[in-house]
Amino acid sequence: MRLFFNLFYCFIFCLSIPAFSQVKNNDAEIKRANDILYENPNDSIKIAFSLLKNEKNADEIAHLYMMISTAYVAKRDIDSSLYFIMKTTNLINSDALLSTKIRILNSVAVQYQQMQLYDKSLETLDKVKELYEKLPADDKNRAYNREFNNMIRGMIYRSQSNPEMALEKFSQAVNYLKKLPQTKGNSSNISVILYNMGYCYMELNQNSKGSYYFTEAIKYGQLADAKSIEAYAFKGLSENLYVNHEYTKSLDLLDKADYLAKSIGDIVLSEGIYKLMANNYLAINNWEKYQFYSDKVLELKQEKQKKDEQSLNRYMNIQTSENLEKTNSAQTKFQMYQVLILGLSALSILFLGRSFLSHKKRNKLLKSTIENLTNAEQ
Repeated sequence: MRLFFNLFYCFIFCLSIPAFSQVKNNDAEIKRANDILYENPNDSIKIAFSLLKNEKNADEIAHLYMMISTAYVAKRDIDSSLYFIMKTTNLINSDALLSTKIRILNSVAVQYQQMQLYDKSLETLDKVKELYEKLPADDKNRAYNREFNNMIRGMIYRSQSNPEMALEKFSQAVNYLKKLPQTKGNSSNISVILYNMGYCYMELNQNSKGSYYFTEAIKYGQLADAKSIEAYAFKGLSENLYVNHEYTKSLDLLDKADYLAKSIGDIVLSEGIYKLMANNYLAINNWEKYQFYSDKVLELKQEKQKKDEQSLNRYMNIQTSENLEKTNSAQTKFQMYQVLILGLSALSILFLGRSFLSHKKRNKLLKSTIENLTNAEQ
């Protein structure tokens, strides 16, 4: 029931880089696409594709692909999101800026975290750390990416049932974010972290602290004017009330969360709301509504499973392609080594043959000289 941090929100963090962002060209269109990214992702995708047609700069291409990926997450199309974020990885070894490479790897780490490939996510976060530590100590991007790193590690630790370590990382990240200008994107990020902190405290059986952080998450979600984030925060607080047997209050908040969630189409969010509704109705012996919401949960689970399978298949295809590329590269190198060895062998044989013939010629000449000297003495 306690849904873990969603990829959708992580990408808010990835893309809501403060005023020190590197994006410079097509500012008006990019700003418009970002502004409607979560309310109207289809239009954001259209804008990004139109900008991609004439874009040559590696950094701008990466930013646009990440925008498309994020928009697909907002549509809960994780398969397409994975496809486009993986396209950006081709730019990592290009002439893209260091900050762009960091953002690409951040996004990949989030994808792995969402797919519960935690070792791969942590491995990618370690690579990110190596890159952002190359930035100057006073570079704002260095501090921002450090706290992003903490944020995702916190998500992973929470997923691995280690709320203490998760809280340590979350606290560092949220304290940093609260010092930044409170833009909508920044308020969204703070709300997401506070939401997760609320669940961490619930896992530690500190429900009063959990209630506090969920309430704060609602406040920042409203500041961000982000329906989806606000809905998640309401769901978190309603679960806290459910655990404390305050079923009527819990259902009231779930109605608010459901109202906010209807226009979003987030399967994970809706599943969590309906499952909690079913549990509340079961607790108050309302069997009819319990069955109604249980059926809704089952429908959403089946829909989510199909999309998860698509994403996993996409990931497996990417891994197969990468392995095939590595194998082909190894074979090419092996063939080059074979040609080199054959060439060296041929040169060695030629050298030895020439030396042998030269030596044989000298011996023949020496033998002839000796015979001549012998005949002269006689």
